[in-house]
Amino acid sequence: MTDPAEPLPEPLAVPVLTGTRVTLRPHTEADLDPILERCVDPLTKRFTTIPLEYTREMAQEYLAGLLQPSAARASWAIEVDGRYAGTIDLRSLPVDAGAGDLGYVTHPAFRGQGVMSEAVRLVVAHVFDTLGWQTVRWQAHAGNWGSAKAVWRAGFPVPVFVPDLLLERGRIVDGWISSIHADADRQPVAPWDDVVAALTR
Repeated sequence: MTDPAEPLPEPLAVPVLTGTRVTLRPHTEADLDPILERCVDPLTKRFTTIPLEYTREMAQEYLAGLLQPSAARASWAIEVDGRYAGTIDLRSLPVDAGAGDLGYVTHPAFRGQGVMSEAVRLVVAHVFDTLGWQTVRWQAHAGNWGSAKAVWRAGFPVPVFVPDLLLERGRIVDGWISSIHADADRQPVAPWDDVVAALTR
């Protein structure tokens, strides 16, 4: 039970983060239509837990949650040339050292362009250089190479294959996991071909 005398935790800030091509910003109501587009995309459905029969009402409810300040989650809209290009989330873990889970999804119009790789680097830099956290953890469905490449470019160690890692629509599926620490140099730790070989053997 929470002690009513204890102050409530402060919401995680969602500052604007600017890269070479990508801007990370708080979500707005104008993001609704492109969010719906990415949520009904087949690849999004394959690699996330999103409902298969996704509706506009679901997108509205999801966006409303993103617009609310949260002590457990910071969620950025990814913007490229004034267009919504995806969402990247940082979810805090209840540990003293400061740690969180990183999750993201790219709008199909912006896949394969390095957009998410830059977004991941921006959030990782914010986590370590501004928030002072020590660890960021990433998990994904086994086989989600696009997601793996984004964290590889940011300096995450080669992911580990874990059977039955994730829960998806009432079933357990295999996954990949990797964590980066504050003292990492944030550069790829191995050639991409080595990462592929490690995860396909």
